[in-house]
Amino acid sequence: MTTNNHPPTKRGHIRPSGASYPDNRPTLIGFLPSLTSLAKTGANYPHHARLINSGDIAYTYGGALLTSGRNFGIWNFQMSPEEVNEKFSKVIFFLPCRIAPPPFDEDGYAFEYVINFIERLKIPFFSLSESIQAQSYEYITDLHKTLSPKVVRYLKTIADRSPIVGTRGTYSAETLSRLGIKNAVPLGCPSLFLNGPALKSSLLQPPQDPRRVAVCYSNYQKNPHSRIADFLQFAEHSNYHYIEQEFGLAIQALHYPGKISSKSIQSAKKSYQDLTPIISLLEKGLVHYFSAYPTWKKFMETIDFAFGARMHGLTPAIHAGKPAVFIAHDARVREMCEFFCLPFVAERNLPETLNINFFLSRCDYDAASKRYRTAYQNFLDTLEQCGLNENIDSDGRIIDDWTPEVDPQLAKEEILAHCTPDEIATLRRQVDMCENTADTSSRIQAMAQEWYLARIARKKDIPPTAAPKN
Repeated sequence: MTTNNHPPTKRGHIRPSGASYPDNRPTLIGFLPSLTSLAKTGANYPHHARLINSGDIAYTYGGALLTSGRNFGIWNFQMSPEEVNEKFSKVIFFLPCRIAPPPFDEDGYAFEYVINFIERLKIPFFSLSESIQAQSYEYITDLHKTLSPKVVRYLKTIADRSPIVGTRGTYSAETLSRLGIKNAVPLGCPSLFLNGPALKSSLLQPPQDPRRVAVCYSNYQKNPHSRIADFLQFAEHSNYHYIEQEFGLAIQALHYPGKISSKSIQSAKKSYQDLTPIISLLEKGLVHYFSAYPTWKKFMETIDFAFGARMHGLTPAIHAGKPAVFIAHDARVREMCEFFCLPFVAERNLPETLNINFFLSRCDYDAASKRYRTAYQNFLDTLEQCGLNENIDSDGRIIDDWTPEVDPQLAKEEILAHCTPDEIATLRRQVDMCENTADTSSRIQAMAQEWYLARIARKKDIPPTAAPKN
């Protein structure tokens, strides 16, 4: 368990209504990836590979910071309810996308285990970032009728135990209401609220001729109708930076070459549809993957403009004051964009041929800037009603606005990660082998190991035969 036992300085904060005395025990955050950069070692690989979406760090860091400062610990499905009752003052969940119709209700989330955990808590419990999971862009009125009994039971459990169920948008709250859950309140996503009382004024001035552009787009659901191939080709042709959030072949090539296998290549083919542009982007050093929020935001500060379909790939850009245009490929992104009046376009309405002027022409933050102030104040009012505003002062500012410590060398490695020409040649051979030969698993793995050993030798300037195994 990692616990940050450094309570924020309580100058000017609003005292929680109804609180007779403070409980200074830490808050337990239900889910939180590591907030510091992960060293790219063989020992860390299993943990790193399980972080399917690195964007999770944006909203969980935001939620933990706003509600708890540094005075929090992390559950991550490990401690027993009895241990939690003894060591913590309250539990806050920032676990979205659990309004999950099939097939998303079979994604491995331990519904029954979590229900049992919540039901045995004796300390206050709050759920502040629930949302729908969706394939369709349309808002489906009877979505609640498609939910399995275990999903319904989970949602009603969090509603019974939490004074309110905060949702990322109006559609999610309406879906819960149709289930008979009447304490669902649309609050928005905590990742945006890292901006404090107002968005940066620089968002109101989109660049006329952006030189450094970031594309945040992936196809982790492996949808055949995805425009991923078009976006990769557009990025490669324009020399745009591509930010990947899904752990897979591109991340292995950048950081874990010894783990490349025929399985990871086949999976990448389904995700990217065409591997040629992503390999070219890797060759140009334009593919990035961030395991720490400060590194991500620091990189976005160097960008002029960003666009894409990953909500939490773009919120660090907004936090950095860099204009971004969102692409709503499903109802999840749509409802968050509509809630905050963020500039967005439906994926189905994209032009056949992508061009930068199309996105720049839609980059208007006037409405978002006005809407944000109202949404932020509503979020703070909800925190006060729940007694969760200890780290917010009377002006609505974050008191202990701390930033996770990141190892400078690891941050540098993530920002400047690239593959050498020899490594790109090896990757292309692995892909060709996977396409043209029936039984290639062992040969691809052997090439991966040689790649890894050569990289270690290059870093340490030691003979490849003496390098440790990945």
